[in-house]
Amino acid sequence: MKRIVVVLSCLFAFVLAAPTAAQEWRDALAGAERALAEQKTADAIRLFRQALAGGAEGRERVRAYHGLAGAAIRVGDLGAAETAIEEARAFIVEKFGADDIAMAGNRTLHGVVRLRRNDREGARDAFAIAARIRNAKVDAWDESEGPMGAVGHKPSGLKLPPRAASLVQFRRDINNDDGTDVSLGYRAQRSGAVSVTLYVFRPQGEFRAIFEQEKQSIRSFNPNAILHREEAQTLETKAGKIEGRLARYEYAAQAGLIGTRLYLFPLKQDYVKLRVTFLLSDEAFVEAQVAALLAAIGWPAQ
Repeated sequence: MKRIVVVLSCLFAFVLAAPTAAQEWRDALAGAERALAEQKTADAIRLFRQALAGGAEGRERVRAYHGLAGAAIRVGDLGAAETAIEEARAFIVEKFGADDIAMAGNRTLHGVVRLRRNDREGARDAFAIAARIRNAKVDAWDESEGPMGAVGHKPSGLKLPPRAASLVQFRRDINNDDGTDVSLGYRAQRSGAVSVTLYVFRPQGEFRAIFEQEKQSIRSFNPNAILHREEAQTLETKAGKIEGRLARYEYAAQAGLIGTRLYLFPLKQDYVKLRVTFLLSDEAFVEAQVAALLAAIGWPAQ
């Protein structure tokens, strides 16, 4: 009888311990994501590792690996990021398959690391794989107006034109696994190429902090870019006034002086960002094109 009681006691203790352990890694994962959003990167790294060591399972384990990789990239520890990305890749392939949606996020992180290592070809390949998976599996676009009509972005309610003035849309990508982060490429020919990439995304944080992060991103990818000035940028739309910011950068290249512009506009949940690159001699032409594009967008009610 004593043996039966001991066995039952051990079994009962095991049943109680399992949910407790699961709750601990879930709490660690939630805490890591909060710390990351609050720019407490060291705490985030510690808590992501804690969640993984504590037995995070399934898609939450992928979240922990990817969160750890993103935090490591933020502090410049590319070796740790690559380790987390590779461990996540192996886990995704084993549990969900190589074409699972989680692999898109994995390849995006891999592409960011490749960019940081100045491997642009490797980055391009990784981003292409991510785009292929997401475009096949994520329902982000409303294309009811047909291939030559405006495309709607379902999560934000934005309607984006196929062309505006001389700008023609040529690329459309889904950048995360739920379709809230997307980008569209527009281009025009002048004396040199004009490139406009429009992003819709949902970062956490206040507008000013997001704008500063985007400015830092420009410098991290192009240390030669010099900020010349920053200013308010107000949009008057049918849906109401939108108060944004514009930062103007310049840098020297083989083709001559290059201008880069960063526009950021807040919506209810989303942000709209434009990155514009052009020969500085085309500045007046480019500003007219950007103004036409912003006017042609169907903005949701604010």
